[in-house]
Amino acid sequence: MFQNRSCPGFRTLVILTIILGTYICRPTALWGQGATVSLQDFVANGNTIPLSDHCVRLTPAEDWSSGSIWYKESIDLTFSFEMELNIMFGCDDESGADGIVFVFADTRDVLGYQGEGMGFSGLQPSLGIEVDTWENDHLADPWQDHIAILQHGHVHHYYNLAGPERIENVEDCELHQFGISWDHTSKRLSVQLDGEERIAYTGDITEQIFAGNPHVYWGITAATGRYNNRHEVCFEKLDFDLAIDELVFNKALEGQLIRGDAIVLESIQFEDGSTSISKRSFPDLYRLMNLMKANPGLDLRINGHTDSDGSEFINEKLSRLRALAVAKFLSQQGVEKNRIHVKGYGEKYPLATNDTSIGRMKNRRIEVQLYNPRT
Repeated sequence: MFQNRSCPGFRTLVILTIILGTYICRPTALWGQGATVSLQDFVANGNTIPLSDHCVRLTPAEDWSSGSIWYKESIDLTFSFEMELNIMFGCDDESGADGIVFVFADTRDVLGYQGEGMGFSGLQPSLGIEVDTWENDHLADPWQDHIAILQHGHVHHYYNLAGPERIENVEDCELHQFGISWDHTSKRLSVQLDGEERIAYTGDITEQIFAGNPHVYWGITAATGRYNNRHEVCFEKLDFDLAIDELVFNKALEGQLIRGDAIVLESIQFEDGSTSISKRSFPDLYRLMNLMKANPGLDLRINGHTDSDGSEFINEKLSRLRALAVAKFLSQQGVEKNRIHVKGYGEKYPLATNDTSIGRMKNRRIEVQLYNPRT
């Protein structure tokens, strides 16, 4: 939590809750995460800076600034979900600009154009839900604050999927409830502001926007131009359920694995010096589990690697124990033990220099490879 310096005594706090699979009717195994959100779960871009372990500032109250923050894991549009958050859109009503966009895109680590682009303009393919606090006549903006559902990085309202809908002033130094819900059965996207639905769109987002790819990333972008406002976000809690049986790699990565390529799964992480698997590793491990179950004729090699810190003997042992931890996880999920083969290489095969922290992080890795044991 952090203090809003323009409004003494006011706490700027955003609480984000996400629930996936709330409309799933068929029985399915679920994996849930309910821990306090860490900024390690996100990727930040532009002028975004951390304010605490769960708060960021997307832009300062300065002209020509922009920032975005993206959750590292994708969501699946073949499932329904609900997102609820409280957000402060700024304190400068007279000359505050430009606004915030909640974005779905097929990639992360991206940031669009500044000013009227609100960090969203230019992102393709994408769907954005804008709360625009500045009137740009040439974009067909109404003079009031407004909300609209945008597509493919276009901020001119000619291209809107829905809106713009005029809303009361939100640059008031107050928290506003903001909700997004997606019903995969009716294909309806609904947006609520302060408990009231303000805009909605019905359409096959997967086909119309993302060319049939249901796995998309979500993030928040903001920008200033010749006028400015401070845009800040705090993530307090993130709750969601993922349908384990539906978790799959993207087509390109799945193809590489089926061909027998050795792939580093960067999401598989361990605590420093530990063999305990981090929870943020679970989605990819479940994807690997499903891939093996779908291809019963293939076996799996799990190769553990470390950086050069510590002795060679200890590193080789640690790398093998970590590979064994991954193997144990998969076998506990029903993958046959005799199909899983582990090896610890320690520090023998670095991918990068061990002279920097980034290089050492790249060298601490789990590499997996599927192969046909009968060929």
